[in-house]
Amino acid sequence: MRRNIDLRKRYTRKYLVTRLSSLLLVFIIVLILNFLLPHLQPGNFIEIYAGKIAALHHISRQLVVSELTKVFGLPKSLSAQFKQYMEETLLSFPPNFGPSFEFYPIGAWSVVFTALKWTLLLLGVSQSLAWFTSIFIGVYLALRKNSLVDRVLQPAFYFLNSIPGFWLGLMFIFIFAIELHVLPSGQAYGLTLTLPSLLQHMVMPVAVLVLISAPGHIIVARSAAIDVMGSDFLQATKAQGLKKRLLVWRVLRNSLLPSVTNIFLTIGYLIGGVITVEFTFSYPGIGTVIANAVIAEDYPVMMAAFYITTLVALLCNLAADLLYPVIDPRVSYAT
Repeated sequence: MRRNIDLRKRYTRKYLVTRLSSLLLVFIIVLILNFLLPHLQPGNFIEIYAGKIAALHHISRQLVVSELTKVFGLPKSLSAQFKQYMEETLLSFPPNFGPSFEFYPIGAWSVVFTALKWTLLLLGVSQSLAWFTSIFIGVYLALRKNSLVDRVLQPAFYFLNSIPGFWLGLMFIFIFAIELHVLPSGQAYGLTLTLPSLLQHMVMPVAVLVLISAPGHIIVARSAAIDVMGSDFLQATKAQGLKKRLLVWRVLRNSLLPSVTNIFLTIGYLIGGVITVEFTFSYPGIGTVIANAVIAEDYPVMMAAFYITTLVALLCNLAADLLYPVIDPRVSYAT
């Protein structure tokens, strides 16, 4: 009970209202841009895509026109269309973006939500590996600051941090799939979905995501550990004559705050970066869905994908802010 009271004291209602209001404002701006996406195309996009859908799926063109017209609020005025769009995306869940042009009559939200599960699996595994290993490597380098291994690895991490994910993915495919024939070149699983097949197909995309994200985690963890080691409380701890193992544990524990924040910020960033990695490996996540939707000009799927990626990124940033006072008692938003 005391902990609950303490947590309440670390946030003020004004701060929470302001933070959530700013998040909602950004989300509404993204929804407005999302709404304008198909409407900025010259001509009547309903007529254009109704013909393509009818030809692709061998159905009545007039039936498709009627359904798309209803979904997008045509031939109402632009303001009436926008009002209908906001009601179906902001005020309802799941939001209604209409049927996918490419996978008609499957809804765009269903296409994106199915892909989201694969993306979250990929991000969850890769970032868990990247973060846990980075914490220990960062503290290890901090304890050996300016040693040979520290001077060699720091430039290497900065170099890895600058490599584009798609290029690294192509190199992995060339080496491990084409030359060595030890790993599959893409997809999420083979002919059937089994655990061995799933794990085998995840090796390369997970490895790429770990290599492009771990250097950032290591740099943050190393910097935080160095700050902790120079603090007064650690100097007092050393004077107590604690064993080295306990000293390292205190450095590790007190270096977690910036690293925890960084993992949430990195996930928000990787939602965008994972697009190229997934597309490179033909992994059936949101990245591949967005890339295929752009190629096919499938506006409902693009709108649904932008909606959910924006929502995930905003929630990750919010979680990073709100976790500060929970992890570190010295931080408070009550003032």
